[in-house]
Amino acid sequence: MPLKILHTADVHLGAKFLGLGRKGQVLRSRLLQAFDDTVNLAIREKVDLLLIAGDLFDSPDVSKTLLAQVAYRLQDLSATGIPVCITPGTHDPYGDDSVYRAPELADIGGLTVFTRETMTPAYFPELDCVVYGNANMKPFANRRPLESLEVDEHVRYRLGMVHASFEIPDLAEDTYVVTPPEVAASGLDYLALGHIHSFSDRSSGEVTAFYPGSPEMVRMQKGDTGNVLVVEFGEEETWVRPFRTGSLTYEELTILAEEAAPVTLVSMLESRADPDKVLQVNIDGLRPPGYIDPAPVIEQLSDLFFFVRAADRSVPAPSTLDPEAYPAGSPASEYLKLLSAGLDGASASETDEIQEAMMVGLSLLLEEGS
Repeated sequence: MPLKILHTADVHLGAKFLGLGRKGQVLRSRLLQAFDDTVNLAIREKVDLLLIAGDLFDSPDVSKTLLAQVAYRLQDLSATGIPVCITPGTHDPYGDDSVYRAPELADIGGLTVFTRETMTPAYFPELDCVVYGNANMKPFANRRPLESLEVDEHVRYRLGMVHASFEIPDLAEDTYVVTPPEVAASGLDYLALGHIHSFSDRSSGEVTAFYPGSPEMVRMQKGDTGNVLVVEFGEEETWVRPFRTGSLTYEELTILAEEAAPVTLVSMLESRADPDKVLQVNIDGLRPPGYIDPAPVIEQLSDLFFFVRAADRSVPAPSTLDPEAYPAGSPASEYLKLLSAGLDGASASETDEIQEAMMVGLSLLLEEGS
């Protein structure tokens, strides 16, 4: 028989968002709306299982109101006959004070919460399916959850779910880690991943594996967020379809300092106005004489967006490109001499490029005190 599941993770219900001020409450409401939309999608699509791969909640400290709202929607799924599997994540780990011990959740029929560090099977005979999952409990207690996984070959559909990072050389260790070879050797039909907030395909070998990303933007930064995944299994193929649940979008705007006059900034920002947009404004290049700090202008227009952040990465333009104007043997003097040698015989366009490189490089050197 065919199988259809819905996969989500990193919902972070109840997150404080203290840095967003009054927008924090708005975003908390949007996270709950994204969860509502996920439940509604599961019912509308008539999925056979809902997998939540960690961090349904932002912390173990969940208000009674929020807990009741989540329990009510999970009960809707139970009443519809859709089982739910949850693996506790890094933000909502399983332990003595776990939110998953609350009676409001513990008494819901069809809800499976994994409570052990090691991968544990949950069987669904009516679906000819088994789901292997574990719980984040103590940091680094079981760093490689897939390493010792042995799947039941007698079950048609073998699914896994972990809240973990992919191992990246030279990156700080994480609580749980998986690697492409471990995914490929797992024997699973599908691995539902959580912990990374952006959508990505981590399939390896014959095993399909995905991060759905957060169903609504949680961090005000670039990433493919705002999706949940509907996964359908056929006889010989697996289809993964993203469904949009988030309302926020992200745009990065880069402006040269010489073009960042207040009137220009106002025009650029007003043309991009959107109450559902997170806007990152970067100021690059060389600051001309009379340069005006763009931060106050950007702040005055911040209400045109959900959130605006500015980064002024520009550097002061040097007053001269004459190598003799700088101490003999200094990095600034030697740098200008080196590039000046390329001006002889250069075309007009090449001269412009070399002089621009001289200005940018010299500005950076002067900022460092050379």
